[in-house]
Amino acid sequence: MQPQRTLLIDADDTLWENNIYYDLAINEFVARLAARGVPVESAQETLWQTEQRNIKITGYGSAAFCASLHEVARGLGVTDLEPWITEQEHFICHHPIELMTGVWETLSLLHSKNHLIMLTKGCTDEQLGKLDRSGLAPFFHGTEIVFEKSVETYHALLQKHALVAERTWMIGNSPRSDINPAKAAGLGTVFIPYHTTWQHEIEEFAPNGTTLMLESFEDLARHFG
Repeated sequence: MQPQRTLLIDADDTLWENNIYYDLAINEFVARLAARGVPVESAQETLWQTEQRNIKITGYGSAAFCASLHEVARGLGVTDLEPWITEQEHFICHHPIELMTGVWETLSLLHSKNHLIMLTKGCTDEQLGKLDRSGLAPFFHGTEIVFEKSVETYHALLQKHALVAERTWMIGNSPRSDINPAKAAGLGTVFIPYHTTWQHEIEEFAPNGTTLMLESFEDLARHFG
C-alpha cells in the first residue's frame, strides 16, 4: 500500500490575500516621505535594503516589516510618522481575511483525499490568527510556521511527519520559498502565480525536477482531488 499523499500548502498569497496590504503601506509610506522632501526612489531603495538586512534577524510578518519602517523613518529624521506606522502594523496583523477564489471549496475536496499541512513563514501568533479568522483550520491535518523555507526546512518536515518525498508536494506562489528549495529536497512542486510578488521572493525556477504550473487554486482539484 502506498503511503498517503501529502500536500504542503503555503498560506500568504496562496490561500488568502497578503502582499496587497504591505504594498499599500509601502506606497503610502513612500508618499508621506516624498511630501517631506525625500525622493521616491531613495525612499524605496532605503526601505528595500533595510528590509533585506533585517529579515535575516527578525524574519517575516507585520511586526518585522513595520520595524523596518520605523528604522527608516528614524534614520531620515521623520519621527512624526511613527504613530502612523504603528497603526499600519495593527491593521496588517488583524485585517479581515480575503480568501483566494475557490479556496474553501477546493480545500474541502482535497481534505478528504490527501494529508494537508499548512506551511507558512512568519510570526506564529500572527499566522495562527489569520488561519483562525479564515475558517480554514478544520481542513488541515497539521500546521507548520517556520522562520525560513529552505532545503533544510523541507528535510526536517519530511522527518518530523514521517513523509515520503515522492508522495509529498509543496504548493505555493513563491519560486524562492515554495518551489526551488522543495524541489531540491526531492518534493513535487506546484506553482500558483499571484498577481504581484514581493521582490524578495522573485527567483528563477531551478532546472532540476518538475513543477506543475496552475492558473488558480481551484485547478488543484483536477490533479489531487
